[in-house]
Amino acid sequence: MSSLFYGLEIAKTGLRVSQQGINLTGHNISNANTVGYTRQRIIQNSIDPCSGTSHISNVGKSTIGGGVAITMIDQIRSDFLDRKFRNENATLNNYNKRAEELDYVETLMNELSDTGISKSMADFFNSITELSIDPVNDEIRTNVQQNALKMIESFHHYYNELTDLQDTYNENMNATVTQINELITSISTYNEQIFGYELSGEQANDLRDKRNVLLDELSGLIDIDYQVNSNGTLVVSCEGTELINHTTTTLLETAADITTGFHDIYYEGTTNDFQYTDGKLMAYKNLRDGNTSDNIGIPYFLDSLNTLARSIATEFNSIHTTGYTKPDGATVSTHGVDFFDVPAGGYGDITAGNLSLSAAVLASVRNIAASSVAVNNLTAGNNEIALALAELSSRKDLAIVGNFEEYINSIVVELGIESAKTQTLSNSQIAIVDNLSERKESISGVSLDEEMVQMMTYQHAYAAASRVLTALDEALEVLINRTGKVGL
Repeated sequence: MSSLFYGLEIAKTGLRVSQQGINLTGHNISNANTVGYTRQRIIQNSIDPCSGTSHISNVGKSTIGGGVAITMIDQIRSDFLDRKFRNENATLNNYNKRAEELDYVETLMNELSDTGISKSMADFFNSITELSIDPVNDEIRTNVQQNALKMIESFHHYYNELTDLQDTYNENMNATVTQINELITSISTYNEQIFGYELSGEQANDLRDKRNVLLDELSGLIDIDYQVNSNGTLVVSCEGTELINHTTTTLLETAADITTGFHDIYYEGTTNDFQYTDGKLMAYKNLRDGNTSDNIGIPYFLDSLNTLARSIATEFNSIHTTGYTKPDGATVSTHGVDFFDVPAGGYGDITAGNLSLSAAVLASVRNIAASSVAVNNLTAGNNEIALALAELSSRKDLAIVGNFEEYINSIVVELGIESAKTQTLSNSQIAIVDNLSERKESISGVSLDEEMVQMMTYQHAYAAASRVLTALDEALEVLINRTGKVGL
């Protein structure tokens, strides 16, 4: 009779495992559209045969195992694909953000040659040409002055647009650091919860899913590496420095640089610079600080605009100061007047943001020098200085810039090349990450068709175990209630 009760226990284990299998399948189906959810599977093993009550006893040849038991509920994940995805995700977010921002900058800078500085500079030099035809005409001189102011305003506009962008990237870096700190803290909290839960021997699958989503998100902001130690604790690092060691965290902080006013990033409580090489944070940094042809950012274009503004002021003044102004009434013709203002520090301090007319030219259009000889009541002078100034627009031998118009176009072309290159890299990286995502999904994602097959399997297993239980119950009923009754 004991063997019949043993059989009941075997059937019961089959019912229990099948019931858990149906529940787990329902859990998978319910989370089919949950972001970051990893499908789960029951890992089950047969129970060893019962060997009696003694500590050491032989299992007989006819001894039968004790049924089935759930070893664990496991997640179906690929650690290799997870790591590969997170490495590539950092590069993708770097390229994507850079391509997005450069596309905007390209739209802005294209106006330099269409309706911006290039157009205003052409209008300015056209008015200089008109002055060379009629150098004594005050109306034309006023036109020169006003077109110069329009050109200066155009320089100021693009300078301010670019510096505003630079400030935006700086603030985005600060916001990204805050986001990184929040993720580090949250991952650390999940580490503690997972470790405590799994002390019971069970797997904290749903908590692990939530932690994996945060790791994916963190990998988009900075480049990370991670490992699970032998005791089950998670360590996350960036460029060799641990940011998370189980529940211990190293947060980041920002401080304004004394010289630039921009945020520098440090490990919290130290003066050590935070080291990182990829992710969205790196895109913002390169856009904010990049000032070389190998690392093109806002400073690179600001330097180009500053160079152009400085060149215009330098070349124009070098000719204008050799000419003579038009006397106003009883005043005499003066010599050595600057057309553009020169800061106290010299021409090197001129930028696209502070380019301005000299006080003399701003005060009176008669202070525009058009003649190479003195102008007085006896002579109207000549137009040689005005001609030399007009020729500046077509000269190709100007120091540093070569030619004003070509220099503007070169800025726009260089930006276009950099933007196109970055977009190509971004598109290639998207293809790589999409492929990895699809491979991850094929392993970890929930397939409704597959889950329905699993459910049917567990349903049939449950029905079969129930049938075994019924058969054993019938055998026990005969054994207990009918055995010994004569005639039955």
